[in-house]
Amino acid sequence: MTQQGPVSAGTGAGSEPSLGGLLGAGFVSALLFGTAALPAPLSTLLLVSPVPLAIQRLQAGAASAWLAGALAAALVAAATAPVAALVYLSLLAFPGLVLAEAMARGRGLLRGCAWAFFVLVGFVALCLATVPSSVADWILAAYDTGHAAFLAQLRQGGMPQDGLAEWQGFVRQGRQVLAVVYPAFLVIAAAVLVAANAALLRLYLLRRDPGWLEDGEFERVRFPIGLVLAFVLSGAAVALPLARPAAYNVLLVVAFFFALQGLAVVGFYARRLAAPPLVRGLALTLVLVNPWAAQMLGLLGLFDNFFDFRRFAEPPTDERTPQGPKA
Repeated sequence: MTQQGPVSAGTGAGSEPSLGGLLGAGFVSALLFGTAALPAPLSTLLLVSPVPLAIQRLQAGAASAWLAGALAAALVAAATAPVAALVYLSLLAFPGLVLAEAMARGRGLLRGCAWAFFVLVGFVALCLATVPSSVADWILAAYDTGHAAFLAQLRQGGMPQDGLAEWQGFVRQGRQVLAVVYPAFLVIAAAVLVAANAALLRLYLLRRDPGWLEDGEFERVRFPIGLVLAFVLSGAAVALPLARPAAYNVLLVVAFFFALQGLAVVGFYARRLAAPPLVRGLALTLVLVNPWAAQMLGLLGLFDNFFDFRRFAEPPTDERTPQGPKA
């Protein structure tokens, strides 16, 4: 009798773990992380380096995925430095595998995103509690380096001196803001990192194995009503000088989550448009490219807690729940 491998949620067919799949997942993940040495925007591919490991977890099991992650970390350490391998494991590989683990246990992609996000936030909290000044210096140094390179490009492009001076003033103002709200920036960056990996993993599974996915999962996102209380209290605390730095950080994080809830509402209605998927995607894109998109989505998410906008597009109860034959 032969023992079957893990069962695919989408096809129901057994898939035997293979050495080739393990090596391929580890190599591709390490290669994606190595794009950090390339110029932007190619360097952003490092953010989705956990996706091959997550796919390996769903297709071949936990042991194969963790071995692939260890292989990728060894390749990163050999090509760069052990510190880079530690960054890869803690910030990318481990949260990505946690996300896939939640899916493999039947918790769904959205719950997996929450698990991975809390892992990253825990790591951020640990760094802020132990070496806060080093974290702030690292973020501000990266900010200065990025804007210095961009300023050099503007000079080469022939921007007038007045425009350069205006840009430098904008950069200085942004640096002052970042020096206060860098903890909120890290929390939001963790959420964006998880969302980027989840989006790419979802796109892959939609084409290859959609049985892993729950239809319309993101469209039902609604955060607890306590988030509204946190928003009000943090907004009021801005008036207190001693509490102002912490209040700004809390306010920024809460506003970001309201924007996510607002985006879920927009996605809910975009999906119900009587139009082809391309048209629905364009409608959603037009909302996101609006200069005031963040503010509008944040307000939409805030008031959705009181008015539940999605209920207006739900079919009546008697249409959603078919009744049995009358006696």
